[in-house]
Amino acid sequence: MAKGTSWAQRPGGPPRIDLLPRQLVERRVVRRQRTGIGAGFLVLLTLLGLWYLLESRQLGRAKDQADQERVVAAGLRTQRAQLQPLAELESQVSASEQLRASVYSHEIRLSSVLRDISAIVPDDVWLTSMAVAPTGSGTTPAGGGTSTATQPSGTAATTVTPGSPGAGSPVATITFGGAGLEHVDVGGFLRALARGPRKGGQQVYLNPYFTTSQKADQNGQETVTFSATVDLSSAAYSGRFQPAGTVTP
Repeated sequence: MAKGTSWAQRPGGPPRIDLLPRQLVERRVVRRQRTGIGAGFLVLLTLLGLWYLLESRQLGRAKDQADQERVVAAGLRTQRAQLQPLAELESQVSASEQLRASVYSHEIRLSSVLRDISAIVPDDVWLTSMAVAPTGSGTTPAGGGTSTATQPSGTAATTVTPGSPGAGSPVATITFGGAGLEHVDVGGFLRALARGPRKGGQQVYLNPYFTTSQKADQNGQETVTFSATVDLSSAAYSGRFQPAGTVTP
C-alpha cells in the first residue's frame, strides 16, 4: 500500500480508499480549524462592535442628561442668588418676631384688668385708687403672711402662708383703695375677686387680702373705707405676639 493511502470502511458498503497524501489531509484539517477560528473571531468582533455601539449610545445619552442637569443646576444657582436678599429679609423678620415675643412675654394689659375689675366690683362698693406693681422673684408684698423656719444647717427660710399675699408665685400685685356701704359689701368684693375669671384653666386673681377696713362718716353718710391687695398670676399675661401653642411662664 502506498504511503499516505488510507482505507475507510463504510457501514454496509465497500471500503473507501483515500489516495490523498496525509500532509494534504492535515493541511485541510488545519485550514478548516483556522476558518472556524476566524469565523468565531469575526463573530466575536461583531458582537464587540455591537456592544461598543450600544455603550456609545448610552454614554451619549448620559452626557446629554448630564448637560441638561448642569443647565438646571446653573439656573437654580441663579435663582438662589436672586432670592438671597429675600432669605436675608426673612431672617431679619424672624429675629424681629423673636425679639418682639421676648419683649411682650410678660406683658399685662391694664385695659383687661380694668375690664375685669369693673365687672367684679359690686354696686355698693366703689374704688378711689388702684395701683399695679410687678412682683419681684422671691419678694413678698407688704402685708403678706410669712413665717420663718429654721433649717438643720441653722439658716432661716421664709415661707409664704397659702392664701396670703405672695403665695402661688404671683407676677404682679394690685393695691386698691375704696369705700363701701358696709363691711360685708367690701368682703363681697374680695370674695368676687377670689371667684374671678380664669384663663387657660388658671385663676387670674390670687390671694385677695384686706389691709385696712374701717367705718367713717362722710357728709352724714356712714361708709366703710378700705384698702386691699390682690395678686395676679401668670395667666394675666396678655400672650400677644407669642408663638402658637406656647405658654408664658
